[in-house]
Amino acid sequence: MSKTKYKYNPKTLSYDEVELTWRDHLKKLSYHFMSATVVSVLLLFFSYNFIKERGKKEAQLNNEQTEAKLKEFIARLDNSAIVLDEMQYRDDNIYRTIFGADPFPGYKRELGTGGNQKKYAAMMDMAHGELVVEISKKLAILEKRITAQSISYDSVVSMAKNKEKLLQSIPSIQPISNVELTRIASGYGYRMHPIYKIMKMHTGIDFTADIGTPIFATGDATVEKTEVMSGYGQIVILNHGFGYKTRYAHVSQFKCKPGEKVKRGDIIALVGNTGASVGPHLHYEVFYKGNHVNPVNFFFNDLSPEEFDQVITISARPTQSM
Repeated sequence: MSKTKYKYNPKTLSYDEVELTWRDHLKKLSYHFMSATVVSVLLLFFSYNFIKERGKKEAQLNNEQTEAKLKEFIARLDNSAIVLDEMQYRDDNIYRTIFGADPFPGYKRELGTGGNQKKYAAMMDMAHGELVVEISKKLAILEKRITAQSISYDSVVSMAKNKEKLLQSIPSIQPISNVELTRIASGYGYRMHPIYKIMKMHTGIDFTADIGTPIFATGDATVEKTEVMSGYGQIVILNHGFGYKTRYAHVSQFKCKPGEKVKRGDIIALVGNTGASVGPHLHYEVFYKGNHVNPVNFFFNDLSPEEFDQVITISARPTQSM
């Protein structure tokens, strides 16, 4: 119910009741509306700057937090790369060395680490584009390296499963019976050539023995060759796998044939005096990955430590090769 309005009457010195029309009511309502509008505009005007500054501060804070998180992610990726470097070092220099394997090829570790340049260009338009691109590149490289390391570890696992076969295949006994350790006539190294009488590299060990003395395979292998070779006479070459081969020279008779599988201790030939030889003996050589190595380091299976020291001493004497 609307309030009653009064107007002062100077003639009667009293207040007379005034009757309000609908126009008066509308006019009054319009005054209230205008007042409310003015107040609202003033409030909005004075609060706009505050709201605007508050929004800027919140946006800046959120932006800084996002940047900090991206940089933290980059640091974690760098730490992961360091851990992977250590894994790679152990793989190449410890695990693979145990099994006589070459390091995992470096080009395979780096294969496909260039990334998609068009994808990176599109990322530059994003917020914190440079950081996003840096993360994407580091992550791509890490993924490739992890994949390569996984492949490398698979091969190491396979080698570990073949460890027993490896141990059976590595040359590890003397090729003829030498219980008294008296049959080593010449060791590995520079020796006087028996025919040319000059110092030459002697790439094996000579064992004196009677013609017909059995020659044993020094490890499980496949017979690769039985042939005549200039200077060496009749020879047998065994392929032991895992990078190892052995050669037995000056033999008088073959007891095996190419392609045949032999076990450590099997008789493969008989001692002879064929080729450039001044007396019945066996010239024995060991190869690892195509290179000559000193055979004396591969007699560990049938010698005690004391006997091994004695063999080292005997083979080191500067005698003439046979």
